Amino acid sequence: MAFSACSNADGDSTVTASGEVPTEEAVIKEIDAIHFIEQCYTEEELGLDKVEDDYKMMVASNGVDIDGKKYVKVVANVVVRNDTTNEEGKETFSMETVGEYFISFDAKTVLMKDRENRKYKKLENRYDEYVQNKVTSSSQTTAVTQSTAHSH
Repeated sequence: MAFSACSNADGDSTVTASGEVPTEEAVIKEIDAIHFIEQCYTEEELGLDKVEDDYKMMVASNGVDIDGKKYVKVVANVVVRNDTTNEEGKETFSMETVGEYFISFDAKTVLMKDRENRKYKKLENRYDEYVQNKVTSSSQTTAVTQSTAHSH
């Protein structure tokens, strides 16, 4: 699903749904988008510090359009037991979204949706920090692997 948005003076946006966008062009997508949100922002910054249930981050397979700009959507969901059962009498479950985050395809803008007033808040962009940590972790892993491989 895509969105169109209107911004106010505080930089928040009100959004309405309108369609979906393929994410092939996105700088960051799929599991990397989840890792970016999880590793670069605290639960407090993400508005998840008051969520009592365990949540799981998921990324939408399609991007969204907000105010003419394309974003990858990452959500935090909790599993909720439904009051109903299926045809075999077994319990059913559904996902309840407790947080929504949007990373622009160029990774220069990160938005968080305020679930109560449906406005968007711009988060500090930490993409460069994420890339730097990823490169550092990657080169450390490579160095350890190489030294282990040569120690035999």
